[in-house]
Formats: sequence, structure tokens, C-alpha cells
Amino acid sequence: MTTDTRAVVIGGGIVGCSVAYHLARLGWTDTILVEQHDLTDGTTWHSAGFVTALRGVPAHRKLVSYYPALARVLAAETGRDAGWRPVGGLRLATTSARVDELRRQAHAAEDAGIMMELRTASSAAPLAPLLDLDGVQAAAWLPGDGFVRPKDASATLAEAAGALGVQVKKGVKVSGLKLNGKKIAGVTTSEGTIHADTVVLATGAATASLGHLAGAAVPVVPLKHQYAVTAAFDPALDPDKLPTVRDPDANLYLRGAGGGLIIGGYATVPEPAWPTDGSAPLAEPRALFKPQSTEELAVAAAARVPGLPDIIKIVNGPEGFTPDGEPLIGATEVPGLWVAAGMGLHGLGLAGGAGKCLAELITAGQSEWDMQPFNPQRFGPFAHNRHWITTRAVDAFQRTFR
Repeated sequence: MTTDTRAVVIGGGIVGCSVAYHLARLGWTDTILVEQHDLTDGTTWHSAGFVTALRGVPAHRKLVSYYPALARVLAAETGRDAGWRPVGGLRLATTSARVDELRRQAHAAEDAGIMMELRTASSAAPLAPLLDLDGVQAAAWLPGDGFVRPKDASATLAEAAGALGVQVKKGVKVSGLKLNGKKIAGVTTSEGTIHADTVVLATGAATASLGHLAGAAVPVVPLKHQYAVTAAFDPALDPDKLPTVRDPDANLYLRGAGGGLIIGGYATVPEPAWPTDGSAPLAEPRALFKPQSTEELAVAAAARVPGLPDIIKIVNGPEGFTPDGEPLIGATEVPGLWVAAGMGLHGLGLAGGAGKCLAELITAGQSEWDMQPFNPQRFGPFAHNRHWITTRAVDAFQRTFR
């Protein structure tokens, strides 16, 4: 089978679905999205889905702020739940240094137009009654924070894209990127060739391997990240009524899920997840790694949440990180080959805005918000060196989540 189309989006996670949807909204309805597994089966499915605008460069905050409004549009277009849960977020400080950090963040939030209130432990307690706030010196309340349900968001974006004319092809594996001289000319797939002058890589932790097929340096490094899920409380918790919680001094984050909690932390030394057999990351659907010890995490969580139920599931999966911890959104060095990947642990929050801005760059040559901080070519020739990008990605992870 040989097909001609205007654009091909590779990757059926939330980012790829967002790019395809926004291309169609801008008139590029002759777009094909291909996914080697089922939708979300790469990285999206195991995302904890936390969303906060209080990190990264200003452009990062612009991207995150877009999804709540988009979710309302998607719900109106499809009649489906687009997965956005505006539950708010609490950040706890148990040291004077962390209190000072919250004060600095409050000034930055004010400048950026982000709602953030500094509270005492006693005034924060009613927001999350299940928490023991012993030792908490201050807390930040961010009413605009929340989380995204991965499956709902991706399915709604895909349905909305399909309604606009996008062809969504699942179970189609890309084996090559075709070039005409130095320019992109299409993709080779398990179902034949698709000719297109525009190809988008939205393949998460597998993006470096896909870029290599066209000789493009796309520095996205797969790193392992683990969280745990508890059994349900009695009575079961309602996740839509619980704020997300971050307790950085305890290396702990929490949110409601399935009547219990997702509890997670950040590895002191993140472990790269390049496949040892030389294959591409995410070659198998819903791939996970062997769980690591959760003893420290369980102790920290039990101290903060009295009566914490037992852990019933551990999710240790691949996430795509870049050498500076910020995503890649824009053109690669190969004309016609674009990328939206390397979202770290923030893909569900960034996906809506990333899809919007990349579609604008592709169709009009510029986007509403400045995407220069996310230029995929910002690392220069170093981006071709796997050892360099891996070392830097591990360092970026450690700096971001400490």
C-alpha cells in the first residue's frame, strides 16, 4: 500500500494526538497519525498526570496553562470527558530553606500571573484533611494545579482529530524515514509507504531512535521513573476532590487514584533505560521495568498520611528527558522533520500547548508563544553523542527534582 498525504504524525500518545488534532484545526486535515501499538501504549498510559505551571521557563508555563481551556473545547466537540481534573495543588515546606524557596516562587508566580497563596500548616490542613502536617512550616496553595487522566485525554484528542479528517492508524510500525535528497519525503511502515513532505516525531522515549533513521539528532534519553499505587481507603477516597501534594523535603508526591493514592518520589541517581539489545525503546506495548525498592517511599508516605493502605502496584516505566530538562518542540536539522518530545514527567500537562504551537510552526512558520527555548537544535553537535546526552539528561533530572 502506498499513500500520499500532507503530514504524518508518528506516535499515538497524548502529544502525538494533540499535534494531529491541532494540525487539523489549522486546516491540515489530510494528516495521518500512526501508532505501532494502541493509543497511549508507549509512555502516556503510565503517567501520573500531575500538572503545574510553577516550573520551567515562561514558555513552559504558557504551554501548561493551555490544557484546561482546551479540555472544555474538546468536551464540547466530542461529548467526552477530556480528562482534566482541576483539584489544585499543595506544596509543603518543612525547612527554613524550603520556606524561603516558596516565598521566591510566590513572587515568580505573581509575575507570571499564576495564582499561589502562602499558608501556615493550620490554614492548609482543611485543603487535605488526610495529611498529617506535623513539621510543616509553610505550604503553598496553587488552585490552578491539577492532574490529567491519560486515557481520557488521549482518546478525546484522537476522536476530535478523527472528526476533523485525520486518519488514526493503530498497530502500524514505522521502519524507516524516506528522504528526497536532504529533505523528508515520507515514512516506511509495516503497511507500506506513506509519502509526505511533513513528518512529526511524537514518540516519547523512542524519539532519538526514530530521528536516527533520517540522520537527525533528536536528544531524548529514556530514563526510568517509578511510583506506587496503594489499595483503596475505607471509605474510598474521591480523586476528584483531593489536591495534588508535593513534599520535596521528604522526596514525596501524592494524588488520589482508584480510591487510594499514587505515591511517588524521584531517584537520587536516575537510571538510563536504553535497551541493551540495541532495539528502540518502547518496542513492546506498555513496557515496564523490574520494580525497585519502595521502602523509603512507603515510610515517607506513611508519615505524611496516617492509615496509609498497603501498596498494591508499582509502576517503573520509561520517560523521555532532554539534556536540559526542557522539551523539544520544533524543526529538526532535516527539512520537513519535526519533533514534539522529551517532555520529562510533564507530558500530560504540556501536550495540549505543545501540539498547538508545533502545528502553528508547521503551518504558518511561527507560533503564538515563543518556542525558541525548546528549539530541538539548541544543543548543536553534542546532540549526536549518546554518552553526552545521557549524562546531561541524568544531571537535568537531578537538578529539576531536588
